[in-house]
Amino acid sequence: MSDARILIDTGAIYAFVTRTDKHHRDALAFTKTCLKGGGAFVLADIVFAETMTLLKVRLGAATTVKVGRELRQNPAYLWIPLGAEGERNTWAVFQQYEDKDWSYTDCAILALARRLNISKVFSFDQHFHQMSAVVRVP
Repeated sequence: MSDARILIDTGAIYAFVTRTDKHHRDALAFTKTCLKGGGAFVLADIVFAETMTLLKVRLGAATTVKVGRELRQNPAYLWIPLGAEGERNTWAVFQQYEDKDWSYTDCAILALARRLNISKVFSFDQHFHQMSAVVRVP
């Protein structure tokens, strides 16, 4: 499908909202470029859950709620529920690549990339370099 849709990972969201993160400037620049070009970020519900947990632990509840509202209300983020089929596919990927150090969420992103025919994931996680089905950006 369209190159304008990019899956987004927890680390990219964290880098975007955390000024002290080493990837913050890159996350800002990439987001601006993507959105200016008409792109949209595909946000899996499992990524949202992981992001909310990480942000609350590191940045506190008030910041987390603010970011959560933005992710849920901004049309630049396309909400995708993993669903029963997606969860089964994620579990299959997780088992198939048990030799990799991929998180369950990483496997969910790969399963969604395959299902939605999306080839890019906005992430700073090096694990995505090991996945032939996706290209990590920026």
